[in-house]
Amino acid sequence: MPLLLKESEVRELLSMEDGVRIVEEAHKLDAEGEAILAPRMALALGGEVGTYRIMAAALPGMSTFGLKTLTGVPGRRAPELTYFTILVFDGETGGFQGILPAGHITRTRTGAAGGVAVKHLARPDAKILGVFGAGVQARAQVDAIRVVRDIEQVKIFDVVPEAADNFANDLRNDGVEAAAVGSGEEAVAGSDIVTAATTSKEPIIQGEWLEPGTHVNGIGANSPAKQELAPSVYARAHVVVDYTEQVLMEAGDLMAAIESGEFSEADIAAELGEVIIGTKPGRTSNDEITVFKSVGVAYQDIATAAYVYREAIARGMGEEIDLKG
Repeated sequence: MPLLLKESEVRELLSMEDGVRIVEEAHKLDAEGEAILAPRMALALGGEVGTYRIMAAALPGMSTFGLKTLTGVPGRRAPELTYFTILVFDGETGGFQGILPAGHITRTRTGAAGGVAVKHLARPDAKILGVFGAGVQARAQVDAIRVVRDIEQVKIFDVVPEAADNFANDLRNDGVEAAAVGSGEEAVAGSDIVTAATTSKEPIIQGEWLEPGTHVNGIGANSPAKQELAPSVYARAHVVVDYTEQVLMEAGDLMAAIESGEFSEADIAAELGEVIIGTKPGRTSNDEITVFKSVGVAYQDIATAAYVYREAIARGMGEEIDLKG
């Protein structure tokens, strides 16, 4: 019978270390032609509700397929409600396996993608991290980057200084040297890695701020209305994306860079999976500036959900539901 899981169970079953490993494998399978993606569907609901999205993917190499649904109501999500769900199916029989809340899965897979990018694109000796944002996804980015690099210092900039202070305090309590800073330029200065996970509608990172050898993760600008990286960032960088087709339709800052003429579609160096399997180059020198531009890919969600489902079965967790009774 299908399994129903609670968010608390998903959190228990899925660590960031798991997420980094799973997301890396999913990108690898995609680069090897072992992932199938359906076009994303977005339904504008009108009024104050927002947008309803469906993302579907199949991973034959993981014997799974499924879909994720999410309701976009930025800034108005009620903590007692569920906005992200995933349905998973058996890739061999086609049978329905389970219903999973996808809040923690989304947080983890998004952070993990940034961690995988840092693993393959940042300098091996990168130790100083500049962070834009202090919300759920910014925190996930830091968690994932700490999985793949020995981070010694974190600098946090947020338009709400109190949020940056709280984030820095949480990191210090976890044994990491961290501090809130007063400007974006200060967050970038001296940082080996810079990650942006905000809802900004204007560029918040300028190309001239970046020092040779810096790696940048652009995570938050996942719709045409959002921008984090200025065109000058793209113009200076070796740019790797998660999935080219979606990035060109959804990444507002990359779209603006192309429109400005400072960057072009042909300037995209690779997809992350291609770097992982070595068919296209990642970082080519210690002085090169690299950028990972991400909007999220359905196979990240489905691969992660399939892992959680299998772990739940192995540990006897979740509630079986009889849909045919």
